[in-house]
Amino acid sequence: MEILISQSGLESAVAQLPTFNLRGKITSAIRATIADGKQEGSSLVKQRYTARSMISLGRVKSRTSGLSGKLTISGGRNLLKRFVIRPSTRINPQPPGGVFANVVKGQGGNINRAFIAKKGLVFERVGKSRLPIRHLNTVSLPGAFERIGDKLVSKMEQRLQTRLEQLL
Repeated sequence: MEILISQSGLESAVAQLPTFNLRGKITSAIRATIADGKQEGSSLVKQRYTARSMISLGRVKSRTSGLSGKLTISGGRNLLKRFVIRPSTRINPQPPGGVFANVVKGQGGNINRAFIAKKGLVFERVGKSRLPIRHLNTVSLPGAFERIGDKLVSKMEQRLQTRLEQLL
């Protein structure tokens, strides 16, 4: 078997490139990879954290323009009530052991001097008496994505490479 690449064949292939709309296909491959990364990142965060809803934790936005794409994760520190806590609502009297909180799967524990306020917010007594108290927060969504970032980047690189190979 012989494979021959001639100059005339290359010239005709180069002349046909505009008809294939290669730029548009690469842009669509980038767009699909960014969308896959958004979904994959959300599932990796769900695997690690006990959040009740990903929507309430922050925003994940994707943007593509030309031959580039961007995945933006934003949001502040989250309230502890968005994760698994027991009791989940305020009860009287407060439980003697404090409040059980589980943010990272399998790493939960009791917060001895914690209590739940009326709107489900969790506070902890800091001083020896009733006051002062402090509001308890947890990880932010950008922080959660940072912890799973290496896995996400490698998966997105593999998907982009696969899509580009399929395209060519």
